[in-house]
Amino acid sequence: MSKTSTLRFTLSFKKPNFNNLPNFIPRHKSSLSQSSVSSTSSTKLDTSLAPQSITAFPVRVHKDEDQVSQSALDARNNFQGLLPDADYRSHSSGPYGNFFALTWPDGITERVKLGTEIIETLWLYDDVIEDVPHNGALEVHAGVRDSLAGKPDKPSSKIQVSTLFNRFGERLIKMDRKGAPRVIDSLKSYLDNYDSRKTPFATIGEYTEYRRVNVGFGIMESFMQWTLGISLNEAEIELSRDFYLSSGRVLGLTNDYFSWNVERKEPADRQWNAVPLIMKQYNLNEKDATVFLRGLVVYHEQQVRKLGVELLKRSKNSPKMVKYVNAMGLLLGGNCFWSSNCERYNPEM
Repeated sequence: MSKTSTLRFTLSFKKPNFNNLPNFIPRHKSSLSQSSVSSTSSTKLDTSLAPQSITAFPVRVHKDEDQVSQSALDARNNFQGLLPDADYRSHSSGPYGNFFALTWPDGITERVKLGTEIIETLWLYDDVIEDVPHNGALEVHAGVRDSLAGKPDKPSSKIQVSTLFNRFGERLIKMDRKGAPRVIDSLKSYLDNYDSRKTPFATIGEYTEYRRVNVGFGIMESFMQWTLGISLNEAEIELSRDFYLSSGRVLGLTNDYFSWNVERKEPADRQWNAVPLIMKQYNLNEKDATVFLRGLVVYHEQQVRKLGVELLKRSKNSPKMVKYVNAMGLLLGGNCFWSSNCERYNPEM
């Protein structure tokens, strides 16, 4: 979804009640052969299978992972059929499960499959758009955005890729008329903001806030809600705002940490990653900057856990918010675990 993407806590003086939150707070690790099964039959994975993974969040895989993987393959085949000569990289496949089966492990199967098809297509689109000049890229983004809204495309080789998005909005609405608009809006927002920044950043703090948006966290979070069949109301969105923002920082910086293994080999003017920025800001060598970035990921994960506990207390452990907080931890944990061993970021594995 993003350029190299492309969609759980600690201290409290009063001990919180975790009885309704078995998946979010990691306890003992179980081996894959002894995996526990949730009420939705997602399977818990042992994160020690990938020792390079740095997440403290639990990781689960969807019970219908094979169907999710097939949806990703279908999207890839459709896209490559339209633009067979483009240069594509490996995307959502992984040795322990498809990316979307790991990040939305408890979602409704048909919704997870459609979400997978849409975002896999965005990732492929991202590969193609990298080679388009900035002004041309904005034109392509506008064409794709309009196609989501059901507006006809103008004939142009630059926006022919938007034809693949023509029916996504229609299919979302057909599946869930009430919940689809929020998902479609998140897709439009991503396309509006993608490639909107052309100048370099001066600090890692400034970059992190940009990366939170650019990585596609808003799309992943909106589909997370949609696949679970929940939708936060305005009051709940405001209540969870800090938790939401902190979670986006984790997703963006985690992506940069693992994708640097591939991006470091690209020309400097195409390296949109935290590592070179940290090197410049703090006068560090590459290895030390990578360690610095890993520390930031761990720090922001801790913040998410802390804010999650506070959010549950303020919401009086409402069933919807418990489900939301739990699902966010699984999204972040699944993203990190997948990123640590997927072919996309680890072609040598």
